[in-house]
Amino acid sequence: MSVDKTAGITNNQVGKVFGNQNLGKPGDVKKAASGASSEVQVSKEGDKVEISTEAKELQRRLSILKAEIKKVPDIREEKIKDVKARIEAGVYDRDAVTKEVARSIKNSGLL
Repeated sequence: MSVDKTAGITNNQVGKVFGNQNLGKPGDVKKAASGASSEVQVSKEGDKVEISTEAKELQRRLSILKAEIKKVPDIREEKIKDVKARIEAGVYDRDAVTKEVARSIKNSGLL
């Protein structure tokens, strides 16, 4: 047996149950008259939510930082050149290096 008697319940009725009579309809968004924020959430009873200037500035800076990070290459050419030079010089062709690599692989938990 299923009991579903939610049809016809309004926001005001829900507000009365929870002690908040100022619930507006979802999507009641209006532009701010003061220009203090770009959007203000307003219900019929006058509640509102404002996005602070500081929060907007942080969002702008975050966007700039994300754009700068995208410019950084995934491959660092100077590191690759350095490793190639070491390989050609025989730096990695020693027993100690081979044992250290084997130990590192064994201890990594990947095997």
